[in-house]
Amino acid sequence: MSLLRSITSGLRSLFRKERVEGELGEELRGFLEMAAEEKMKQGMSRKDALRAVRLERGNLEVTKELVRSAAWESFVETWWQDLRFGLRMLRKSPGFSAAAVLTIALGIGANAAIFGFVDSAFLRGLPFREPERLVHIWTIEADGDVHTPTPAEYQAVREDSKSFEQIAAAGWADYFYGADGSISQDLPGFLVTPNWLPTLGVQPLLGRNFREEEQIAGHDTVVILSYDCWHTRFYADPHIAGKQVVLNHRPVTVIGVLPQSLGPYYQELEIFAPLVLESYASQGNVRAGKKSGENESPNNRALEAGSDAGPSAFGSGSHRRPAQKAGCSS
Repeated sequence: MSLLRSITSGLRSLFRKERVEGELGEELRGFLEMAAEEKMKQGMSRKDALRAVRLERGNLEVTKELVRSAAWESFVETWWQDLRFGLRMLRKSPGFSAAAVLTIALGIGANAAIFGFVDSAFLRGLPFREPERLVHIWTIEADGDVHTPTPAEYQAVREDSKSFEQIAAAGWADYFYGADGSISQDLPGFLVTPNWLPTLGVQPLLGRNFREEEQIAGHDTVVILSYDCWHTRFYADPHIAGKQVVLNHRPVTVIGVLPQSLGPYYQELEIFAPLVLESYASQGNVRAGKKSGENESPNNRALEAGSDAGPSAFGSGSHRRPAQKAGCSS
């Protein structure tokens, strides 16, 4: 039987059930009559012939059920009957129904959350090029405490290290953004060196990366938006690159948008700006804090852009081959 004919026959059985049942009954009775006539030719009476055929062929209703179960529409009909029965039972016990629905919803939600974590942490590939070669560099003090390097230590590692292909630095900052000039919103930001994205092996979704000269104070009036910030605050404007926004009462130019794949690894960060290392040169051994994330330095007006916070995560980089690649992290 062709596929089209099977579908047509199944739909006919579902929507013209009584007529199809009648036709099936007539067909089976006609078959029994033919078998009985064959036995009557052998000398049996009609009554005995019909009885013998029924004993050989089995019950007529059982045969009908076997014919029905061989078609795909029987599954649909059984499913529909079970669904109607389940709905009737739920309607009879609304309290039990509410508890059952809530339990199923919580189960689905918990499983979805667990799967999302496992998918992002173990199954889905990291959005970095050669992530196995990325490392985070820390310094260990005489008292055993683990810290992020100071700006001077970062510069020394970057200039003297022979083990890394690239070494980048990053820090945190806060920005105040007022879209209409009346309501100011606090946007968490991230300050990065121009080689931060190349070290990770990530290309902006829109626009370009920072340039070396934009790491100099006075030339750092550029920002890159996170994907979520671009999508929610700027309505995914495809022409956002080149437009100006006001951050901390200072106009800056949007030069790019980061890809969505970085979102899970830099959650809640919306603004990415150049890290001006010269701004920290006069602060001596200021650090971002301990490895646990405790900030040892007080907030200070470090950059001309007005970001609050000391530098953080100095000293990320990538190993030279054949050594394993190291890298930067926040």
